[in-house]
Amino acid sequence: MSNDMSISRYLDPKELAAFFRELADAVENGGHDEFACVDDFRKIKIGVKNEFGQISLKAKFKAAKPCAPDVVGEDGKLVLPKYKDLKKRMRGSFKILVKMIHDGSVPPKEAVDAFLADADLMVTYPGYGDEYYESFTNVCAQFKAAFESGDLERMHAAVDALVHEKSRCHAKYD
Repeated sequence: MSNDMSISRYLDPKELAAFFRELADAVENGGHDEFACVDDFRKIKIGVKNEFGQISLKAKFKAAKPCAPDVVGEDGKLVLPKYKDLKKRMRGSFKILVKMIHDGSVPPKEAVDAFLADADLMVTYPGYGDEYYESFTNVCAQFKAAFESGDLERMHAAVDALVHEKSRCHAKYD
């Protein structure tokens, strides 16, 4: 399932405030139906136009992860996400890690956990740089230890090593 959701409709002007209240409640308390997984948003984009007395509403929500429970295949194993989707997810978490650490700030635990979990999953895909997986996994372990220690200098060195590993692999496989 995708992590993109959208709403497109016309409303009576008096209904607009109720839409925003329902959206705010879903962000705060968790949503359902058209607001499912909105509380786990990474990006929300809302466009509202007054068109001849009717409100044209377009809302797009991008969740941090797909809005569905883990899918188990017939063999009882988890169905892996598409490699392309996994890499796109990793790009987002890695970007915030690099930027914040280079700016001298400790990144949020959620971003670190998401990146490391996706990194563990990524190295299970055969044929996408298998020969780099071991060194990448070692650098991920160094980064995790640096983050857990709270030592920003060690995090900086580890994230730079991750950038190097990424560059080596992507030079051959991208």
